[in-house]
Amino acid sequence: MNLRQEREQRGIVNQFSNEKVFDLLGKWGQKFYIWFDPSADSLQIGNMFSVMAAIHLMKYGNKCYFLVGGATGMIGDPSLKNAERSFLSEQQLRHNEQAIYNQLKTFLENVKKNYDIDFEYEMVDNYDFYKDMNYLKFLREVGKYMTVNTMMAKESVKKRIEDPEKSITYAEFSYMLIQWYDFLHLFENHGVNIQLWWSDQRGNVTTGMEIIRKKLDKEVFCLTIPLVTDASWAKYGKSEGNAVRVDKKKNSPYFVYQFFMNVEDVLVEKLLKVFSLKSLEQIDTIVKKHMEKPELRYGQKELASRVVEVLFGKEAVQQAEKISKILFGGADIMETITWFATGDLDALAEETWSISMAATEEKVVDIFTQSGLTSSNGDAKKMMQSGSLFINEVKVEDPQMMITKDMGVNGVILLRKGKKQYKIVRVVGA
Repeated sequence: MNLRQEREQRGIVNQFSNEKVFDLLGKWGQKFYIWFDPSADSLQIGNMFSVMAAIHLMKYGNKCYFLVGGATGMIGDPSLKNAERSFLSEQQLRHNEQAIYNQLKTFLENVKKNYDIDFEYEMVDNYDFYKDMNYLKFLREVGKYMTVNTMMAKESVKKRIEDPEKSITYAEFSYMLIQWYDFLHLFENHGVNIQLWWSDQRGNVTTGMEIIRKKLDKEVFCLTIPLVTDASWAKYGKSEGNAVRVDKKKNSPYFVYQFFMNVEDVLVEKLLKVFSLKSLEQIDTIVKKHMEKPELRYGQKELASRVVEVLFGKEAVQQAEKISKILFGGADIMETITWFATGDLDALAEETWSISMAATEEKVVDIFTQSGLTSSNGDAKKMMQSGSLFINEVKVEDPQMMITKDMGVNGVILLRKGKKQYKIVRVVGA
């Protein structure tokens, strides 16, 4: 299977400027770039589609330039926006850029390590392209080669101008010129001749190609990838209520793991092809096994594991699986806790919003109320009468019972309400 066939079967080809782009990429040694917006200090799951699409090109011996828009971020992309974005401070932008650089490097190095794939990449910031360029030089370098007619025809501009209650600032209008110059600069200074980008940005991509043709009389290429959507066609990783940040401090590895554990069966094959480096034959095998007993969620487990592995590493996968065994059963819970490492216990405590127990002993009703599993001591007593409260998986029936430190297993006491609501008590000084 050649490069084009693989990309098409994985669903990561939308449009391309010329058939020649696949021949070039398939022969190795090409340079391409993909762009990231530093409007936040973390990438989202949707962004990972473009990273994986780039990796699938790099594994054929091509080099990717991961461009973070430090300059374009100072203005804000007007595409599909009804009003001007709020400007971020330079300090915030620099912080966001560094955070995204660090995330990208972590993901890429995880892939190299876990899949034994070697590839070349480079991080660039388009702020460096413009910081020493004066305005007159920019007009001569870029403005001369693009007409206002072309810029006015862009959908992002037309919608804002045609609506009498909206408008577009000159800064936003100029955004596209900066975006187009990126390609020209990378071509002239690094030999980058291919741009990989989202399908909804194709117009900007092709215009960047046009500037290179007009100014340098050289041919360059573009390749777009489709937007990743869920079963309701909403974008993954965007603002439709399903945004998942790929930063441990914002969304833990366990949270990301459970996000993919809960995808619909119909999406398992599609997302495995996008978010994993499993071969198409391996994915076919996974899907067939999954469809034999969908209720076991075998496909989701494979998907969740592969995504977390790329984002956070193999250890994070193991930790997410351990926490899942506690919170969703399927194992001897107390035995599982006995072989939890300190880091695993910390992660479990964070996921369950744990409390600490410093005293030698505490009343059982107080402990459940402090944990938030019951709203009051009276509520705790009612729950006990209905047989709904458990400590270390043993039903609690006596409201006068005292909880002591020596009940801790590996330094924790496990509380449960009903079948699925868990909290842990960290035994301080145990």
